[in-house]
Amino acid sequence: MISPNVTDLGTQASQLVRRLRTKDGDLGFMSCAIYDTAWVSMVRKTTSEGSRWLIPECFEYILQAQLPDGGWEAYACDVDGILNTAASLLALETHAENPIIGTDPPVEDIKERIGRAQDSLSRQLQEWNVNDTVHVGFEIILPALLRLLRKRGHHFEFDGSADLEELNRIKLSKFKPEALYSFKTTALHSLEAFIGMIDFDKVAHQKVNGSFMFSPSSTAAYLMFASSWDDECEQYLQMVFKNGAGCGSGGMPSAYPSTYFEISWILTTLLHNGYSPDDLGLDSTDVLSEMLHNALSEQGGTIGFAPSTQADADDTAKALLTASLLDKPLSPRGLLDEFEGSTHFRTYSGERDPSFTANCNVLLAFLSRSDASDFATQIQKVTAFLCDIWWTADGHVGDKWNLSPYYPSMLMAEAFGQLLQVWSNGALNSIPKELIRDRVSTSLYQALVRTLQTQNEDGSWGSIHSREETAYAILTIAHACQLPVVNQLWTTVQSAVARGRKFLQQNIGGKPEYLWVEKVSYGSILLSQSYVLAALKVSYDRSYPPCLLNLFNISKKKVNEFARFNAMLPLFSDMEPWRIRAAIVEGYMLLPQLRERRLAIFPRTDMEEDKYFEYIPFTWTLCNNRNNTFLSTKTLVEMMVISFLNYQADEFMEAVVGRLDSSQRSTTKSCIEQIFLDLSEDASPDQPYSKSTDTDTGTTVRQAKRTKHEPTQFPDDVSPILSSFIHHVMNHPSVEASARLEYERVKDELKIFLLSHIQQADDNDRFAAQPESTRDSFQTARSSFYRWVYSTSSDHTSCPYSFAFYQCLLSFEQASITNGACFQSCEEKYVAEGMCRHLAVMCRMYNDYGSLSRDREEKNLNSVNFPEFSPAGPESDDVRREQLFALAEIERSNMERGLELLTEMAGEDREKLRVMEKIQMFCDVTDLYGQIYKARDIASRM
Repeated sequence: MISPNVTDLGTQASQLVRRLRTKDGDLGFMSCAIYDTAWVSMVRKTTSEGSRWLIPECFEYILQAQLPDGGWEAYACDVDGILNTAASLLALETHAENPIIGTDPPVEDIKERIGRAQDSLSRQLQEWNVNDTVHVGFEIILPALLRLLRKRGHHFEFDGSADLEELNRIKLSKFKPEALYSFKTTALHSLEAFIGMIDFDKVAHQKVNGSFMFSPSSTAAYLMFASSWDDECEQYLQMVFKNGAGCGSGGMPSAYPSTYFEISWILTTLLHNGYSPDDLGLDSTDVLSEMLHNALSEQGGTIGFAPSTQADADDTAKALLTASLLDKPLSPRGLLDEFEGSTHFRTYSGERDPSFTANCNVLLAFLSRSDASDFATQIQKVTAFLCDIWWTADGHVGDKWNLSPYYPSMLMAEAFGQLLQVWSNGALNSIPKELIRDRVSTSLYQALVRTLQTQNEDGSWGSIHSREETAYAILTIAHACQLPVVNQLWTTVQSAVARGRKFLQQNIGGKPEYLWVEKVSYGSILLSQSYVLAALKVSYDRSYPPCLLNLFNISKKKVNEFARFNAMLPLFSDMEPWRIRAAIVEGYMLLPQLRERRLAIFPRTDMEEDKYFEYIPFTWTLCNNRNNTFLSTKTLVEMMVISFLNYQADEFMEAVVGRLDSSQRSTTKSCIEQIFLDLSEDASPDQPYSKSTDTDTGTTVRQAKRTKHEPTQFPDDVSPILSSFIHHVMNHPSVEASARLEYERVKDELKIFLLSHIQQADDNDRFAAQPESTRDSFQTARSSFYRWVYSTSSDHTSCPYSFAFYQCLLSFEQASITNGACFQSCEEKYVAEGMCRHLAVMCRMYNDYGSLSRDREEKNLNSVNFPEFSPAGPESDDVRREQLFALAEIERSNMERGLELLTEMAGEDREKLRVMEKIQMFCDVTDLYGQIYKARDIASRM
């Protein structure tokens, strides 16, 4: 228990560390798990004196824990309640079938409980989203439980059963249960999942210290299904019953002991965040470091979470980090030999999905060494891997070992903060500055800002106002302060840390917080206390060497100017000023990457300054952070690039194509049509797309070929540039990987976008040809204003084609989207396209509202020049603008109704609702450009 009086944090930390020293060396503070307790409650021992339940207190624990609705607690997520209830229902059936008089309650009572448990499990399964589940081995454990319950007459039908069966099939296709007979594998931790599939007698030799990977449920299953009794297994379960978190109450943890895990995690958390070995007690740290040293030596330089368990990179890295922080460094050779891969470090052999946090710990282990430069190759590899994961994450980065989004952010902040420090000291000169500037710094800054933005009103973080998550968040902020740009938000940082610490001091935790992932979620009181102590101690004051200060040259004056301007716009009227500043700083951090691509396609010869260029990153970061949408950074940057390319395309078509004569324009139109014709031919069934692999994702995608025809009669400065632009869009990996209909939508809308510029140029010519005295009203309009603004004019905005492109990015980013399309049904597609058209028209009207003076000077056709506006009078610009603004608001209403309909169609589908958050953000960005135009004209003059 952590005292609210934090004047002597060192004393509290030393007392906590002292609890890690036990007589026999075994320890574990994992919370009790209904799931494992239920399995142990089913173990029955037969002796010459009769039959008895091995640990009857376990069944009593299960009975007392049953909830009024018939189920058992869901600690942190749905699958916890499902596994706890399913295992407990099986335990009730087992006891009802063969009750022991004097020990078990009356059978009638048990059967009544069975009825309520069955009803509860049925409800829980029906409400469960299978694909949201991250827990270890649930795809083999739950199907096994359901099979065992089916044999006892319990049949469960639920919507996610097909998904569960598919996950189970995939898992078992890659793992043959017979492998348990020969190899040390993590599956030994879950033998209960293989009941009816293996001969339990053939895994007896895999037992270590009386257990199977220190799992009470796995060991209980062995005792239940092996042909002969095992005294060592009995002794193990009795030891866990006595020494585990239940302390003889009957509750059993998911694993015991967890010695190396808890020692290394607690020591590194404290030592890396302001506590010295003296603070923690040299006698304790010496004993514990020697224990880790001996374990590494005995197991070839690698360890697992407890003695004699399968080694993993996570625990090994933490043990090495502990040694370095205690100034007793050990060789990382075992870590390198056993777990290093081509792009990252594996957590363990045969791992399916790499672990973000395990690689954070590996990076910290290398960076904390005095000879870190000797491992520059590994440091750069892991850094690039972490950046790629962060860069492509949809929302927050998830982790397989911890449910909190703040845990991965905290570890990345610790690792990247340390990396900046070591790099700035000159020890890692081989690591490119671009990686540090463009990826590491941006990722670290985003972790900081997103943490600041999600703090609760009471100073805590997390949906349950968790102390442990609050500690994660404070540590994230503290380590992110290694970035000099944090000075732009220093007052906000100080306030957030102070409020967070006040919450920790005023709320003393008693119960474990279920944030950690095992078969079911668990907590560790000691581990949680270590994070809280670290958060109360860690310093966030920093001094910065010149090489870090020079990474970004972000003017505080310019940040404040842009912040004041954006704060005046309706979209951000309710946004806190510091959040606006934070988004603008993020935009400036991304600006160097955009500048590198600025002239990749369109030249800027004889063009005025592109004022819009500096605005572009802010429009996306502001809208991304406004509602905490947190679009992936990769998608964010790609849309920034498309945004400035659209501006450049508009400039090019107006400045170059717009000044061609009618014959040359006709030739340019043919050029555009030919390029798209070639794309269509390459995509035809007779000529399938060639294949390529996206280096970021490994996804095989189709690739449209380059234009086959390069007609020399096309204007020399037009054809190659337009071809490059078209192919940049159509060859984008997200577009190439999209569903055929989505690909064709991008192609069609891009073609319309370019051709509309030629039509607009023709309209401008006819308008400019009018006598100046009559130029307030377009006398040769080809159609009504309504038809024009719904076709040429709104197509000209790039909104419809950008929306189609954006949907391809989202489908690529959110891999769970069905059939590679954001909108599935005919109705959804129809409403989405209609919504986008209203958005495009609204944006065009806002644009024309702001550019009337420039259009008049350049003799360009503006919306208010249409005859429909003439009744306002030839000289009344203000009246015409008011009319145009009123029409724009009608379009806004129509656009918002379209968004409402799409949200209604999404129902309670989480994936579709997530898509709608991103669609809303696209609308916000488009709306923002209109609001900017209304406030000031940012387009380049021709």
